Amino acid sequence: MDAGSGAQKAGDILIRAFAKTGRYVFIEPMIPAEINPPARTRAALSGVIIRVADFDLMNIGNNTDIILAAHEVVLDRRLDDEEHNPNCRVLLDMGDKKLNEEAYESVCKRVSQLGLSIYPFEVVEEATAIIKSFGGRGKNMYYLGMLSCIYGAPEDVVIQEIKLSFGKKLDETLMSKNVSLFHAGFHYAKENIHFSYEIAGDSHKNGKEKIFIDGNSAVSMGIIDAGIKLISGYPITPASSILHTLASVFSSYGGIVHQAEDEIAAIGTAIGSYFGGVPALTCTSGPGLSLKQEFIGYASAAEIPLIIVDVQRGGPSTGMPTKTEQSDLLAALYGSHGDNTKILISVGDITDCFYAPHLARYLAEKLRLPVFIMSDFQIANSYKVLDKLSVFQMETIEDIPDFIFQHFGLSRLPDHIEMVRTEQADPGTPGKMRRVTGLNTDESGSVNYFSMASQRSHAIRNEKVHHVRRALGKPKLMGREEGDLLVVGWGSARGAIEEAMRFCQQEGLAVSGMCLKIVYPLPLMLKEIFSRFKKVVTVELAYGDEYKIPPLAMFLRSQTLVDVEAMISGATGRPITPRMIRTKVQELLSGCAVR
Repeated sequence: MDAGSGAQKAGDILIRAFAKTGRYVFIEPMIPAEINPPARTRAALSGVIIRVADFDLMNIGNNTDIILAAHEVVLDRRLDDEEHNPNCRVLLDMGDKKLNEEAYESVCKRVSQLGLSIYPFEVVEEATAIIKSFGGRGKNMYYLGMLSCIYGAPEDVVIQEIKLSFGKKLDETLMSKNVSLFHAGFHYAKENIHFSYEIAGDSHKNGKEKIFIDGNSAVSMGIIDAGIKLISGYPITPASSILHTLASVFSSYGGIVHQAEDEIAAIGTAIGSYFGGVPALTCTSGPGLSLKQEFIGYASAAEIPLIIVDVQRGGPSTGMPTKTEQSDLLAALYGSHGDNTKILISVGDITDCFYAPHLARYLAEKLRLPVFIMSDFQIANSYKVLDKLSVFQMETIEDIPDFIFQHFGLSRLPDHIEMVRTEQADPGTPGKMRRVTGLNTDESGSVNYFSMASQRSHAIRNEKVHHVRRALGKPKLMGREEGDLLVVGWGSARGAIEEAMRFCQQEGLAVSGMCLKIVYPLPLMLKEIFSRFKKVVTVELAYGDEYKIPPLAMFLRSQTLVDVEAMISGATGRPITPRMIRTKVQELLSGCAVR
């Protein structure tokens, strides 16, 4: 639909109804970057891609089976993505045909030439009257009814979700009209659309209580459970919903949400809070990360714990705020000046999102270094049905359970970690004083520019990172321990790699996958693992070509001295699909596949 017409709302209601009835879902929002693009233009395309199944989902999949389009312009634009299944069915609302008959005929011809089935329809008369009373709005509820019927979502469940979604925003009369529109669409499809999809509701079979949550909400809940008490940020897509979520609930858990005047103030507030002994975090996206770099270096030099959540988006500059990318890796690793030490945790699914704040707090306070949680637009906005997560209600980092370490492939760090400054007391500790400065110091905290003091400071800061390196276990391999090809990724690429590897291995290909949960530092045995494969390649949502190595491939080459190459390095703003990986693997192994 056009932006502002409610396609996102309809999609949100539908996926919640699917989840309530035991289906698994995964979504990709299609959000225009402009706040209010002109209606009936290609730039106005707004909607949601929904994958629904009777098995657990970790990616958006390969093909679109149904496209429902409000008019010919958004359909024509959607077809440009070339993601439709060869048997895709296209539902096209013909209500605007009088506005541009030639364009309608053109797009219908295009659908036919692609070999797809088209189902033209018009909103029924009684529903059209309600839509007119809404000033042209409300078609999204009619479309919701059609799709609910086609996919077997019970009417009563969807109506319950409609009421929950709109809540007190609508009076009884307006709510009743929206429900009537839904009923009209449902019954139109029941009488006139002669195909349907039966998807079993299996997610409740294991008897465990389920939750339905998106990535940014999971991060928010993880922040609460990890015992972090202050979050400071500046609104920026796609990290803002972390602030939105916590703004409504954080105070109930003794937390404070601070909306700073800019990104620099936001990170300064988080550092100041942690300096005072209050666990804190700042969240941002790419442009904000650039502004935070000097303070990141300061936290490292001053040995003040710091946690940064970076929800990556398309760039550079303002780039594509509503599209996904993994291009901040090098900025997070090397962005701040000097020999700046930090830890990078990567989240590849909703469970990671919830538990990453626990590990980040542990590492930040234990090492007194900046710790990054690296997410992206796709992870942030993807919903998942999963078993209810365990909560730990951490008060201090001593409360962190072994489960968290096991989940991220890490062992506990030594009890004693050497610091540059021996005195690390919080302000106000009786009888103790702590000097804080970004200048180089000796162990007493006094400013010291002598060569040996500088070398010692660097060595100690890097030894903190080496403690993590030594504590990292062997990364989990998706498949065999050796073979022709190893596919390596991080973050949101994990789900697509896992599904692609299953297909490739069923075909007898000697290929394995790996997805890093801690991107920096890397485990000591990584080079040895790489040596067992004839070729190591990366899959990443960052630009690369024959002359430019994308970030993950570049980093792995520098750390292992293995000739790692990029297999997929696109910056389209769209997620990587299993088919993309599978096709590239088959091309690479066509001459050396083992069967």
